[in-house]
Amino acid sequence: MPEKLTPHARKVFDLLKDAGKPLTAYAILDKLRRHGFRSPPQVYRALDWLLKHGLVHRLESMNSFVACQHHEEDEHISQFVLCTSCGKVQEIENKSLIKLAKKLGEKFLAKISKEVFELSGTCHACRAKEAKA
Repeated sequence: MPEKLTPHARKVFDLLKDAGKPLTAYAILDKLRRHGFRSPPQVYRALDWLLKHGLVHRLESMNSFVACQHHEEDEHISQFVLCTSCGKVQEIENKSLIKLAKKLGEKFLAKISKEVFELSGTCHACRAKEAKA
């Protein structure tokens, strides 16, 4: 983790780390108003800094953010499994998927600008509840 985390970035990172679920920028703002956050640009600046340093990920399909579970690693592809029923999000790491993404990127792209993999569906717990209903 970078040593020079800005105070706002630290608050946003800690909130996301403790939230246990993805949060939108406006949900972050609502939760941090009592800590001096007054406007969306403050949140977006902190999120931009955290994204740049690999400490948070943006979930494209949900337009929300989560703390990175693998931020100690130098480089990795963001991989997530999302339950559309309960909203549970799990960051995963699959080396085969990373190799495939890099191979596809090399074949079809001159430069990769974003590497995000999201798999959405119903988790086992929600599926079991649906089956009982």
